[in-house]
Amino acid sequence: MTTVAAGRGAHGRTTRRNGLADALRATRQSRAAVARDFESLIDDAEDLLHSTADAVGDQATAARARLEKSLLQARDRLADQVDSITDRGREAAAAADDYVREKPWQMIGIAALAALAAGFFLSRR
Repeated sequence: MTTVAAGRGAHGRTTRRNGLADALRATRQSRAAVARDFESLIDDAEDLLHSTADAVGDQATAARARLEKSLLQARDRLADQVDSITDRGREAAAAADDYVREKPWQMIGIAALAALAAGFFLSRR
């Protein structure tokens, strides 16, 4: 008679670890995409400022239109990225929860070592 956890074997652990790595990678990529969007938004805002300082009229209107379009796109992308990051965070938390439930004594040992190390370093102050 085998248990469900024993039936999963190494494949289940590998899948969870890969899932956590994928979630972290996706989070980094999302953060980079948001940063690029806001850099583009700032560039468009600077173009608007430069164009309105020198000329009023068609150039200013075109720059304002580009800025408005970029702002709307950035807001949409930010909302999508926040949703994606939230989903990936939930997946990472679930993977960590599974790992802790699967190996509670290892986690207790790691927590104890971390507490000892923190106590050691804080007591040296």
